Amino acid sequence: MMINNWQATLSASLEESLKTILPQHQFSEVIRYSVFPTGKLFRPILVYALAHDIGNITPNHSLLASAIELHHTYTLIHDDLPAMDDDDFRRNRPSSHKKFSEWEAILAGDSLLSLSYEVLSQVEAKFLPELLKSFAESTGPRGLILGQVLDLSGHNNKLEQILKLHELKTARLIQLALTGSALLCHKKELTSDMLELGKAIGINFQLLDDLCELTEAVNQHEKEINPFIHFPPEKIIEIIKINSVSIRTICKHHQLKELQNYINLYYAKIKETLEVHQVQINKYFKFSKDDLEGLFN
Repeated sequence: MMINNWQATLSASLEESLKTILPQHQFSEVIRYSVFPTGKLFRPILVYALAHDIGNITPNHSLLASAIELHHTYTLIHDDLPAMDDDDFRRNRPSSHKKFSEWEAILAGDSLLSLSYEVLSQVEAKFLPELLKSFAESTGPRGLILGQVLDLSGHNNKLEQILKLHELKTARLIQLALTGSALLCHKKELTSDMLELGKAIGINFQLLDDLCELTEAVNQHEKEINPFIHFPPEKIIEIIKINSVSIRTICKHHQLKELQNYINLYYAKIKETLEVHQVQINKYFKFSKDDLEGLFN
């Protein structure tokens, strides 16, 4: 399958990038532990899938994908810290601050933030100014970091505020993956539609992740912010459906077949998880088979 090949290629690209830029010091172990083995590589694969659909996958796309994944990993390390989400586990093993120490985890996150820009700097010069500006805007205090602020501030009393939080904290990197990939394919005219597509994918990604959180023990922070606990679930499910229609419409209009296939594959995995744990979800609200089927139609 093409996606499996892309995962292997992207992992190898990350490995090569870190091999050339990490210091010859034992601290590199902390950074490598945080990056490898990689997770789903959801955002990097979006870079590849769009490039495949509208042009060609180039070395520039690999650099963008690696930069986004390194930056994403930095946010995960910091999110897990006691001062933030206070999570002891990440990807079924101890979080970086548990495996090592808090100060090492903080510095590993800082390192990956810097390394993401170092990798991005290797992109072909004619693309770099615009890509760098977009990267900084998406990840900085008007983008992803503002989303983290909203997440931790406790001012999420309305569903609209939760959706804005998800747009900033989750969708911004996905929008960056799509707009950056389009730019590298000389398809800047797709920017507006890719922003809309990335927002829909990102909000659905996070809302479905919130729903999946209810399939296992829910920590205190999640209880405080999970929208399915605090707002009418049927309204949230309707938002997911509307976003799914938007995703299909944009993908069909631009003939983004591989991108749509990847979203469908992601949906299938989520559906499988929800099917297995439907009884657990019903502890929080009535979640029927019709609700489950409706999410992905």
